[in-house]
Amino acid sequence: MHRQPKNNYLLAPLLMFFTIVAADEPDPVPALTACDEEPSRMSVPGPPASRWEIALKTEADIPAALAAMTLEEKLGQLVQTDIAAATPRDVREYHIGSIISTVPTGELGTARAWRELFDEYQREALQTRTGIPVVFGIDAVHGHSYFDGDSVILPHNIGLGATRNPELAKRLAEITARELSATGIHWTFSPTLAVARNIRWGRTFESLGEDIGLPTAFATPLVEGYQGDDTAASSTVAATAKHFIADGATDEGIDRGDATITDAEIRAMHLPAFIEAIDSGVLSVMASFSSINGEKLHGSRKFLTEMLKNELGFDGVVVSDWEGVALSELTLEEGLNAGIDMFMFAESWKTSLPELLRIARNGDVPIARVDDAVTRILRMKLRLGLFDTPFSSAACAGTVGSREHRDIARQAVRESLVLLKNDGILPLDKRGKVIVVGSHADNVAYQSGGWTKKWQGAHLDLYGHPAREIDGATSIIDGIRNVIGDENVIDAGIAGLRDDADVAIIVVGETPYAEGIGDRKASELVLTEEQRELIRSYSDAGVEVVTVLISGRPLLVNEQIGQSAAFVAAWLPGSEGQGVAEVLFGVHNFSGKLGFSWPRDVDQIPINVGDSEYDPLYEHGYGLAY
Repeated sequence: MHRQPKNNYLLAPLLMFFTIVAADEPDPVPALTACDEEPSRMSVPGPPASRWEIALKTEADIPAALAAMTLEEKLGQLVQTDIAAATPRDVREYHIGSIISTVPTGELGTARAWRELFDEYQREALQTRTGIPVVFGIDAVHGHSYFDGDSVILPHNIGLGATRNPELAKRLAEITARELSATGIHWTFSPTLAVARNIRWGRTFESLGEDIGLPTAFATPLVEGYQGDDTAASSTVAATAKHFIADGATDEGIDRGDATITDAEIRAMHLPAFIEAIDSGVLSVMASFSSINGEKLHGSRKFLTEMLKNELGFDGVVVSDWEGVALSELTLEEGLNAGIDMFMFAESWKTSLPELLRIARNGDVPIARVDDAVTRILRMKLRLGLFDTPFSSAACAGTVGSREHRDIARQAVRESLVLLKNDGILPLDKRGKVIVVGSHADNVAYQSGGWTKKWQGAHLDLYGHPAREIDGATSIIDGIRNVIGDENVIDAGIAGLRDDADVAIIVVGETPYAEGIGDRKASELVLTEEQRELIRSYSDAGVEVVTVLISGRPLLVNEQIGQSAAFVAAWLPGSEGQGVAEVLFGVHNFSGKLGFSWPRDVDQIPINVGDSEYDPLYEHGYGLAY
């Protein structure tokens, strides 16, 4: 795998944080069994795939390739479009460089169906004069979560950070890469290395922690997990470090907002994790929607070119966010000159490509900038081995949703759980009866959160009706039944009040959301009145309450903690709900530690470790065990 030279000048401030990461000895992480031996790949009908006048075999061949390309061929490489907005013939006709898969068309519930779809696009790309392959990307931020089959949904980053186990994170990234490659995907827009400084931000759950320690400690394992030792291997994918930079530091925690912040703060708090990712050979970096001191990052030459490319020596692809230039109210000229190499479009590619051609012909964008962008894109495709093996491989097809993958994901769930309170009730007796109740007890969509099957989560079907089923997944109540037996579980539904057991496990929390939609006022970071009443009613009835909170951030739950004999922050655990049950009933112990400070009241938001006045309800790094 290609590596950048080590940048050492910012590492010293990080040493204090690594003690946090390594505070507890993590459980061993099992190695993955190898994928099947490489099967024969699909052959290309007709002429050979590569028709370069000078064969593009190494990076040294790129200048000659550029010289042989027309301007239209070059600019097509700068386009990434949604699969729903471009046909395979469009790829061929317009030399499109990349496809992002959001909602694939048709019935695509199998890995084979996905591979066949992507190979159809690839065949067209290889029939162009240049024979440049397409690279396929996807938002796989917690496993292959957009796949409409039985892929493993992993805990979101907020839970991953709580594990304090970078080696486990690496294995989870390997799992994601295997399941992606099995469906024909080459590129994931992950890991998120944001340092979330205000829990009002709707993307807090995508962050590993509120300070730089955890994102920096996890950056290299995550990149290496996705990309492996050989980025051209059939079981690996390109990683994307995002979002550059300081997207978690916006004023009031407003998504796509403005961060009023000094250069010193950027370098101390928000840059080190990206340095780690770059030093680890990350193949792409995504620009942030947000601004710094009023300067939109999609149009910032200061940050994208002068800092990222020139100062840090990043030689990979800078990709925009979804319609990032247009939604930042910038022109394509501003974005390209700032340092964007590939533009993530939807339908707009049809009008944007002619505009790219116009500004390039007019000299509004130097041809050297265009050539630099194309060079970076071709370099990534070479490092992914796409010129040698452009078609999908079924080598890892048998791993999708496998027991092996689910077992490791379940370990991640167990290690992510943070025990905030225990009055001696935990671990629960596996021989006793328990009541299980709450909106989130039997809802895998709720426990998986946003970026699951759909942008804002899988909790609603196409018609806006409640949905909870995810293929192959285990809800928390399912997991409890598996651990203690169905006969010992009293299912009280969403809000039923029962008193025929001594203990009630009440599972409540936030409903799924993603960027923008998830932003909240500080006063809104509470459970619903129905959820609060549910906990109150069981407490008043004299039933001992074990509350399991499903959320993408700390919430203001002081009263509910007081009404509970035990209180567990379970974050967004994903598809393996049994991991929660195994810890509640003592099959495994709690080991998770907070990556975020837990506020006492609304006036403490935002609160972060290192603040001059720091008195949270639970400190960063807090977490009980048996």
